[in-house]
Amino acid sequence: MDEFSNEQVIKCLKTQWGSFVERYNKLSAAEQQQYLDRQGYARLGDLLAHVAAWWYRGMQLIAVYQREPGFQPPSVDVDAFNAEAVASVRNLSDAEVISHFESRRLQMLELVKSLNEVDLQSERLKTQLAIEVIEHYQEHL
Repeated sequence: MDEFSNEQVIKCLKTQWGSFVERYNKLSAAEQQQYLDRQGYARLGDLLAHVAAWWYRGMQLIAVYQREPGFQPPSVDVDAFNAEAVASVRNLSDAEVISHFESRRLQMLELVKSLNEVDLQSERLKTQLAIEVIEHYQEHL
């Protein structure tokens, strides 16, 4: 992962993910619906719950990688994982899910800022961060 930089991840969390909801809210109702349809989610809260769930899993994996560099994570049934994330917020309003999403975003940001030089040399950590933050953002543009 030659192109990775901690600064890229921080910038993505601060600016791109940090303004995600605001940019969504600036879309017309029709544009919002088209976006959600393309993403495969019924409402914004479902999409945000999906992102927050993957961030949480990524943070857990990073903590394990720091302790056990050779750890091999179990495979994930992506569809089941995403369905569980959406089901977990079924009874919450979008505002409640946005609050949860923001909390997770800030947790991820603090984690990234706390990484030391040894952590930043780990290909596994760099890959995990790139997948969870940068690539995941690009998937949801």
